[in-house]
Amino acid sequence: MKRLLLVLTLFCLGALAACKMPSRSIQPRFDSVYFFQTEDELKQKKVDFEQVSIFSRNLQTAVAKTFNGSQIATANGYIVVAVRSDGKIASWLDMEPNLHEYYEYEIAEAIKKLQAFEVSEGIVVFAIKMAVETPVHTSKEVPEPKDWKEARTKLEDPNNIEQLVLSLWPEDE
Repeated sequence: MKRLLLVLTLFCLGALAACKMPSRSIQPRFDSVYFFQTEDELKQKKVDFEQVSIFSRNLQTAVAKTFNGSQIATANGYIVVAVRSDGKIASWLDMEPNLHEYYEYEIAEAIKKLQAFEVSEGIVVFAIKMAVETPVHTSKEVPEPKDWKEARTKLEDPNNIEQLVLSLWPEDE
């Protein structure tokens, strides 16, 4: 009887200790940046690459915070970001498997709140590789979020990234 009581007590203490353990945070891993426009086009838009670098670091921090305290399956792919000359920001995910819509929304909202880098005219579009709960990044060379394929078919010039992004820009912006 004493052994049973001792085992039960140890089990309860173990369960209590497990409940008080802090939940582990998910740390997404970021890798290379892909620009949809050429370096000359970016220079024409007077893009300061130092500002882009700062924006990228802030974006990575904001995205990592969206995963705090959550449990999520492994995924990898890209976060695609568009910055307009008026300072508005939009983003899309190209992840395999797709993240739950809750995380897609939270990531998009976190990115929208960031201070944009300066763009003199038009839109700058780039993507950052992201891996969630895995050290392996996507082998996909060019990002293409799920709704981009259909949108390209409706454009006069499907390779014009600015037209594509404008056609998909969230209506509340």
